[in-house]
Order: sequence, then structure tokens, then C-alpha cells
Amino acid sequence: MPTLLSGVVDDADILSNQRVVDMSPTIAQLEPDEAPLTTMLQKVSKRAAYSQKVEWLSDELVPRLTTLSASATSAATSLSVPATTGASSGTYFRAGDVIRIASTGENCYVTGVSADTLYVTRGIGGSAVTAASAASGVDIIKVGNAAAEGATLGTLIQTKKVANFNYAQIQRDPWGFTNTLVASKLYGGPEPANEAKKKLIEHKRQLENTLFWGVRDLNTSGGAPIGYCGGVFQYATTNLTASVGTLTESVFESFLRKAFRYGSQNKVFFCSPLVASALSSFPQGKVAPPSPGISEFGVSLSTYQSASGAKVQIMVKRDWYDFQSTSNQYGGIGVMLDMDDITMRPLRDTVLKPDRQANDEDSVKQEYLTEWSFEMGNEKKHAIISGITGY
Repeated sequence: MPTLLSGVVDDADILSNQRVVDMSPTIAQLEPDEAPLTTMLQKVSKRAAYSQKVEWLSDELVPRLTTLSASATSAATSLSVPATTGASSGTYFRAGDVIRIASTGENCYVTGVSADTLYVTRGIGGSAVTAASAASGVDIIKVGNAAAEGATLGTLIQTKKVANFNYAQIQRDPWGFTNTLVASKLYGGPEPANEAKKKLIEHKRQLENTLFWGVRDLNTSGGAPIGYCGGVFQYATTNLTASVGTLTESVFESFLRKAFRYGSQNKVFFCSPLVASALSSFPQGKVAPPSPGISEFGVSLSTYQSASGAKVQIMVKRDWYDFQSTSNQYGGIGVMLDMDDITMRPLRDTVLKPDRQANDEDSVKQEYLTEWSFEMGNEKKHAIISGITGY
């Protein structure tokens, strides 16, 4: 006997199986494809690697600045300078150099160098110049070199190049479905194509994370070697500003002076949303309050120009919002990168590998695979600010 319905049949009376599901043809993804550093390097700064280990050389000019490590009287003919890593800062100088004590404006002539001591003739400039005492810690600047007529070359000073290296890391992101599911008609599109779109986003995000936070290593203890690619935080170790707390304009300007001391003007500042809000608050505080007729108010910065004239592009890393900002964690950081000094080094560039399933397996398996490394020419061209918790 069939089920009988009396009266007007409403929506609750029919079988749920009879109803056509009103399903959107597209699946709303929570996170879009946002890996700006990876995208930039893949487009404009990529060079093929030819080995699992990539190497490069860096160099710099002979230093021309040190400080007094002890105070000097006006009659002192020897000046003490501090020791540095691997050598004395006295080795920056040679006989015949003219140095200047910055705090007093006095020029001296170097007659000899012995480890941490410079032997000098004081008060270069004649009777009009009087030697003065100088406190410990003041700057000593090499002005130039004054050679006597017919003199020999004297002591030769050159810097030794520094060898740098990194390892290639194999990044793999697989997925798979049974052939039964692949043959089925699905909302949002067929598999495995739909999952492939998601996996590419995840793959790029992990490449991006490695670019910032990877640690270089090569593990050969388990048989087949595992390479780990070092990232920005491993190599950029000089220009660090940590535990900032409240970010002010003066603190940020100080950071910019350090960040732009070396390298090109082609620099990008990757920052968390908190740091981006702090930067936008600087000009907002100088804007007149909105009148009742204004429907929009606020400042959104894409470029920041420092007092020195340096311009930096701001790239907000929205996913860094998820991180905490206390204790120098990544929710309160900014990373200044000289884009002319960093390079992505793929040994095997990103590729979709289809048909990764076994020959007798009734399924479809695929993966994205990238074997790659990262090169930072000279770490002093980059800078990191962290510990920003407010503004």
C-alpha cells in the first residue's frame, strides 16, 4: 500500500531524497594562495642549482671603524682598540694611515700597529691643533693613508672571502582517491583536480615558511640523506632589533637606518598584520579628525618612506596574524629583505607528479614535489625586527 497524503502537501511531507540539493558549484576556501616571498623569487630571482649543496662567496671592504678600548690622555702615543672575532681591530690599520678621534676631531698618524695597539703621532695639522684626551668607547675612524715620497708599499691588508653554503630540501605534498570516488560526480568539481588546487596552496605555503624559518642541515645517519634548507632567520644574524614592545616612529626609523646601511634600495618589508597596523598608525596620528560627512577614515600603507628618503615596499603576511607576538614570536615581527641579494635555487623546480600509485592499485595518487635551496648573498644587507606587541 502506498503512503497517502491528504490535503495540501508541504515541504515537510515529501521524501528528502526527492529534493534537489541547492549546492554552490564552488567550494569556499578559507585561505587563498598567499606566499608573496616565494612568488617573488620564483618570478624574478631564481637560478637553477646543480648539486644538493649550493655554495657562494661573500666579501666586504677592509673595515675603517673601531673604538678606543681604554681612555687616552692628551700625551698618549699609543691607543688601545678592542679585539674582534678572530683578530684584533688593530689589524684594520697599517703604518701610514691617518685616523681621527671622532669625539675630539683630532687627526693622528699611525706609525705602527701591534695587536690591539695603534702607535701614533698626535695632533696632525701643525701648531694650530692641540691633542686632547679621549674617553673609552669613542669612535676611531680611518680617514686615509699618507705615504712619504719614494716610500715602499708597506704593510698589505686585504679581506678574506667568506664561504657560505646551504642544502637542497625535498618538499613533497601528496594526495589520493579511490577510482570509485574519482568516477563519481561531486559538488565542487571532480577529484583529484579539486584537491590539487588546495595542495598547491599548501605546498607554496610550506616553501614560504622554509624560506623564513628553515634551518640548514644534512642528516646522513639514517641511510638515505635528508637535506634541510636554511632560511632567512638562519642567515640574517647581524641587523636584529628584538623585544621592541610598543613600536614607535623613532624605533622604526632607527631600524630602517640599520636596514638600509648596506645593499640596494630594492627592499621589501614582510610584516605581520600587527606591525602593519602600527606603521599605518604613524601617519594616521597626523591626519585631521573626520568630519560627519566623511564615510571612510584611516591610512593603509603599501610603501613607507623614511626620514632619510629610503622607500620600502610593505608586504603584509596575513597568515602571521595566527601567531603570538610576545617573547619575540612571529605575530610581532617584520623582515626587511634586499631582493637583489636573495635567490631561490631549485634543483628540481615545482612540478605536479601524476600517477604515483602502484601499478595494481585501484586508486589515483598525485603529488607536488620541489627540491630546492636558498641563497642569501651577504646577510648584512637584511634586517629583522621582533617583539612588537603594540603601538
